[in-house]
Amino acid sequence: MTHKQRWAAISIAIYVIFVIAAVVIGFLDPSQIGLEWTIFWYFVMAGLCYYFYFKNVSYREVVYYAKQLGLHKEDLVALIPHLKETQDVPDPDRPNFLSPFAKIPISVVNQLTDQLEPRAKEQDIAPYR
Repeated sequence: MTHKQRWAAISIAIYVIFVIAAVVIGFLDPSQIGLEWTIFWYFVMAGLCYYFYFKNVSYREVVYYAKQLGLHKEDLVALIPHLKETQDVPDPDRPNFLSPFAKIPISVVNQLTDQLEPRAKEQDIAPYR
């Protein structure tokens, strides 16, 4: 199972648990909160699960390419010219299992991916799977 498939399975499992909990516990019962709000919260949770999947895959992709290229956190910080005080970059030497939700924004991870993928191709590093 590839990393992307694993994160997709985790995201789907989280959504299924949410749906089962909503049905069993009844906290999204349309007769109590209305059909529109019920549908809204199911879509919000689906969006959050997709974001969870996308952010963790992107985070892992940056860590993978950084390790393969021999880069460290300081090298990644140098690749992002306008990094705010409250923002951080992934640490390839000590990656978290889950991407930090707020500390490492998706925009930083995307910028790093855009810079690291071409370098990896030039050095014939296998693409992240």
